[in-house]
Amino acid sequence: MQHTIEYPKKKPQNNRSPFLVDLVAENERIDEVNKVRFREITRKQKAVERNRERAKNEIIFRALQEENELENLRMEKRMILDEEKRLKALIEIEKTNAHRKDDRQAAVLAEKRRHAAKVEKRRTENMERLAEK
Repeated sequence: MQHTIEYPKKKPQNNRSPFLVDLVAENERIDEVNKVRFREITRKQKAVERNRERAKNEIIFRALQEENELENLRMEKRMILDEEKRLKALIEIEKTNAHRKDDRQAAVLAEKRRHAAKVEKRRTENMERLAEK
């Protein structure tokens, strides 16, 4: 049996040597990292653009709704003014009708008085004729 002496193995001194690195693999890894970063940046830009477009569309939609609401308010105001005019006209017609009714009543009363005066005049004339005979 023979004894062999084992010596501790030395650590290689050239662990940090650039020649030990697989340059092609390192390049592929860097390219992959750049592709992932580029995809992430592109995705974020698209999301920002979508949000910007959505906000723009929302602003336009609100403006159109406000315009539509404004048009509705204008139309409602016109309808209210038309209704006020119609009611004023009805009030005037009622006043006119009331005056006409008063005028008619006054005319009927005057006609009755005239007729009564006429009858009274005939009666007095007849009485005077009778008294003369």
